[in-house]
Amino acid sequence: MKNKINYYVTNIGFIIWAFFLYQLSSIPFILATTGRIVKSEWEKNVAIVVGIILSILLIRYLWKEFDGDFQPEITFMKDWKKSQKVWIYLILLILLIGGGYLAGFLPSSNNQAGIEEMFQGNKWSTIIPVVVFGPIIEELIFRGLLQKLFFKRITTKLQLLLYLIISIVLFVGIHGPAMNLEMVPYILMGVVFSLAYVLLGDIKYNISLHIINNAIGILSLFLLN
Repeated sequence: MKNKINYYVTNIGFIIWAFFLYQLSSIPFILATTGRIVKSEWEKNVAIVVGIILSILLIRYLWKEFDGDFQPEITFMKDWKKSQKVWIYLILLILLIGGGYLAGFLPSSNNQAGIEEMFQGNKWSTIIPVVVFGPIIEELIFRGLLQKLFFKRITTKLQLLLYLIISIVLFVGIHGPAMNLEMVPYILMGVVFSLAYVLLGDIKYNISLHIINNAIGILSLFLLN
């Protein structure tokens, strides 16, 4: 019993540690955006480069920690054919795009408002973390790490459901503490990314969907500005 408690405490601690490092790697991008401490253009460029380096190091660290094995083992899951995977991916992508469209009719979340404000400050210090590093790191932590540390081998539908719920709740939680209409798009994103991971069996699929989703969001900011 004691060993089991230590196991869970250690793994929870590792996820918190990974999330802390993620926040740390975001600081240079934020500094380059606000212009309060980092003011000149060359200082902002240096901050962006530092942010890129820290983000790459974090991705490398998390990837090597599990030898790049971010493929969930679900014993009862069907092995889809390549053509079937393409259709599943396209359906999930359509759900994302549709959710993004519907989000336009809902109040903006604090997270979205923050991104829009950052975009006005410095476009590159917004695009790089939001489109590239954010999706990769968030998927590694809230889909990959969670599964590898707590759901190594999913043998029942109840285990799968529990994993999906925890993954979605954690993902939504980091984008806004309050559960209201503003968070509906993030709930949909959490569902789509989690389903991509368990249905398609490789983290590269949910990472790519996350990147596409955020890229569309950034593109819309360009069009609006």
